[in-house]
Amino acid sequence: MQAFLNKHSNTLMQAMPLVQNYEKRLDSLNNWWGKIALIGKINSHNIASTILEDMQRTKDKFGELQNKLTDNLLLENLQKLTLDNASKAQVAVDILIRNLFERTADVGFLATDDDIRSFLSATGDIDESFIALRLQEYVKKYSVYDEIIILDTHGNVRAHLDHANPIKHSKDALIRETLNSDTEYVETFRYSDLQSNKPHSLIYSSKITATNDAASEVLGVLCLCFRFDDEMTGIFDNLMRPDDIGVLMILDKRGKVIASSDNNKIPPAATLNTHDPLSIVTFKGQKYITSTCRTNGYQGFFGLGWRGQMMTPLNLAFKDDQKQRDNGRNYAEIINQASHFTPELKEIRQASLDVNTDLSLLVLNGQITSARKNAAEFMPVLDAIKKIGSDIADIFTESVDSLQEVTVMSSHLDNAGFLAALAVDIMDRNLYERANDCRWWALTTEFRRILNQAEINNEDKQHIANILCYINDLYTVYTNLYVYDQKGEILAVSNPSEQHIVGQLLPEQTAAYNALRIHDSQQYAVSPFVESSFYGGRHTYIYNASISELNHSANILGGIGIVFDSEPQFRSMLEDALPRNKKGRLIDGCFALFADRQQTIIAVANHAELRSGARLELAERYFNLTAGQRASEVIDYQGKKYILGIAVSQGYREYKTVDNYRNDVVCLLFIPF
Repeated sequence: MQAFLNKHSNTLMQAMPLVQNYEKRLDSLNNWWGKIALIGKINSHNIASTILEDMQRTKDKFGELQNKLTDNLLLENLQKLTLDNASKAQVAVDILIRNLFERTADVGFLATDDDIRSFLSATGDIDESFIALRLQEYVKKYSVYDEIIILDTHGNVRAHLDHANPIKHSKDALIRETLNSDTEYVETFRYSDLQSNKPHSLIYSSKITATNDAASEVLGVLCLCFRFDDEMTGIFDNLMRPDDIGVLMILDKRGKVIASSDNNKIPPAATLNTHDPLSIVTFKGQKYITSTCRTNGYQGFFGLGWRGQMMTPLNLAFKDDQKQRDNGRNYAEIINQASHFTPELKEIRQASLDVNTDLSLLVLNGQITSARKNAAEFMPVLDAIKKIGSDIADIFTESVDSLQEVTVMSSHLDNAGFLAALAVDIMDRNLYERANDCRWWALTTEFRRILNQAEINNEDKQHIANILCYINDLYTVYTNLYVYDQKGEILAVSNPSEQHIVGQLLPEQTAAYNALRIHDSQQYAVSPFVESSFYGGRHTYIYNASISELNHSANILGGIGIVFDSEPQFRSMLEDALPRNKKGRLIDGCFALFADRQQTIIAVANHAELRSGARLELAERYFNLTAGQRASEVIDYQGKKYILGIAVSQGYREYKTVDNYRNDVVCLLFIPF
C-alpha cells in the first residue's frame, strides 16, 4: 500500500478534494506566517533575534507535521476505499466459486444416475420422454441450470432440456476431452455449439459409464449448463448499492471481463490488468483506481483461475460523503477509544497541539520582552503569529477528526454490516442446496420401486442403504441420510453407526410427518432447529421430502430425511465472514453468530461462552429488521464496546422466497471497538 502511495501520491492528491483543501489552507497560513515574521524582523530592531528564530523553528515543526499529516490522510483515505472495493471484489469471486464447487458435485453424481445409464445402454428400457421428465424435475430443483444435455460417445444428442436450443450433434472439443478424462468432471467456459444461441456457456461435463467400476464401459457424456449471467446479476445486485459509482467484475485468467455490473462502463470482453492487487488504470480515457482479488477457493476448488475486480472512477473515488460523515459524527464522543484508528494520526494531532502550546509560550515571552524594551510595534506581529498557530492546530484537529468520522467509524460500520450480510447469504445459498438435495434424492427410481412393493425385505433395505451410503460419501455435509415408510418407520440409513435407529418411528420434531403430507415434488419439510437424537443430542436442521409412486405421484410411499452437519458447517460460514488482520488472522475479540427472530442462537464462531440453543441477551430491535435488511452501530455488550453488524436472511433463488418455507435468520457480527 505504501509503495503504491509513494508512486501515485500526486495523482491521488488531485483526486482527494478534502486533503487538497487542508493542504491549501495550511500553505496559506504558512505563507502568511512568513510574511508577518518578515515584517516583524524589519520593523523590530529592539527585539532579540532569538525570539524570531525560535518562532521559525516552531513554524518548521508545523511544516514537518503537515507533511506527515498529508501522507497519513492520503493513506487512510486510500485504505478506506480499498477496504470497500477489495471486499466486494473478493466476495464476488469467492461466492461464485462456492456455488461452482457445488456444481462439480452435481455433475459427477448425476452422471451415475441409474436411469440415465439405462437410457444410454443398448439393453436399457427407459425412453427419451421419461428421461426428459427426469431432467425437468432436476432443473426444477437445481434452478442454477438452464440446460442439461446427454450425448453418446459420438457427440449425438440423446436428450436435452431446453426446447429453444436446436442442438442435435456437437463437435465441441469438450466432448472428446471429457471422454478421455480421468477426472470426475471437466469445467469449460467459452462459446460452445452445445448452446449455439448464447455468446458463452459455463458447462460442467462428466462421462457416463455403465457402472462405477473404473474399467466400466463408457456410454456417453453429461453436460450441465450453468446460468452464469443470471447468477452474476444476482451477485452484483447483492453487493452493489444503488449509489455505487464503481464497476464490479469477474475476469478470466487472461484478464478478459466475463461479467460486469455495468456493461456500459466496462463491457464484457474488455481486457484489463490482473497482475496488481491495487492499481490505477485508464479505460476509455477514464482513470480508475482498481482492486483485484484472486479467489480464496473453497474446499480445494479454485475453478478456472478467475478474479474479482472493482474499478472506481478516480475523479469520484474520494468525494466527500456527507451521509458517511453524519454517520460517523453520531459517535464523536467515543471515537478516540477506537482501537482501529491509526496511532500515527493521533500522535500528529497531539503533536500539533503541543507545538501550538510551545508557540503560545514563545509569544508570551515575546510580549514580555516587547514590553520591557518598549517595542510596541512588535506586539501585533506576535498576536498575528499566535492566531496563525492556533488556526494551524485547528486544521490539524479538524482534518484528523474528519478522517476518524469517515474512515474509522463509517468505513468500519459499513464493513461490519457487509460481513454480516455475507455470512447470512452464504448460509442461504448453502441451505438452498440442502432443500434441492432431499427433493432430488426422493425421486430416486430404486427408492420408489422398493417402497411400492407389498413387502420390503432385508435385502431391499440393504439396497436402499447402499444407495444412501454412496450419496453420503459424495455429499459430506450430512451426518446421516435415512429413508422411511408411510408410517414414519426408518427403513435404512447411510451412516453405519446409526444402524440402531432402523425400525424406529421418527419423532414428530424431525418434520417427517409434514413431508408425508406433501404431494408436490417441489415442496419439502424442514425440522425446527432443536436438539435431535439423530445429531448426538445437538441442534440441527433435518430436511425431508416425500417419496411418491413412480406412475402415480399423488400416492406417497414414504420419505427421505437428511441430517445436516450444522455445527461445523455454520461455524465455518461465520468464520469465513469474520474480519482478519494483514497477516490473515482473526481480529482479536471478534465473534459472530446466527440466531432466529426469537433470539435463540443457531451457531457461534470465536466465542467460547455462547452456545447453540441458548438465548442471546440483546435488544429485541436487532431481531426485528426486515428480511434482507442490514444495519450496524456501536454497542456495549458484556462490558465491552463493539461495532455490531446485523443482517437478516433474504433467501436465495426460490429458497425461502417463493417456496413455502419461511425461517428468517439473523447474523450478528461483533468487532471490538
